[in-house]
Amino acid sequence: MTPSNGLATRKVTRTVFDLTAFDDVKLEKTVTLPTKPTTLEEALKAAGNDTAKLLDLIHEGLISESVETARADISGFKVVGEDGEATEAYDGKFADEEKGKKINAAILALAKMNGFEKSLPKDKKAALKEKATEFLRSNPAMLAGMQG
Repeated sequence: MTPSNGLATRKVTRTVFDLTAFDDVKLEKTVTLPTKPTTLEEALKAAGNDTAKLLDLIHEGLISESVETARADISGFKVVGEDGEATEAYDGKFADEEKGKKINAAILALAKMNGFEKSLPKDKKAALKEKATEFLRSNPAMLAGMQG
């Protein structure tokens, strides 16, 4: 995001367990991002003229790029079981991020039609969402529309 002052910003989110509310609370703040350097000298200056720090930043960027490339390619992923171990190769059908958002929105809308509210206990909310999920799964027309 680039506001009117020309500086790029990004929203940073974090979830914490609030001891007063005794529940998870999602937090958000906006940070100003550094401008992209056009030369190595500018990059070194942005790293406080610390060559080792600049190399660390470059390395972190390379790692991030590798992780994102791997995340975008579904091949090679394994299913993580309840024991936390990744064992068998994933060979299922999956929804891309956009379709996943639409499916989750549909589940929430159906759950709300059946009484889902944020103020309900977690187990009641989970049960209503599960009921909505099962309804979608058992409805061939809706399932075909989501998979198509």
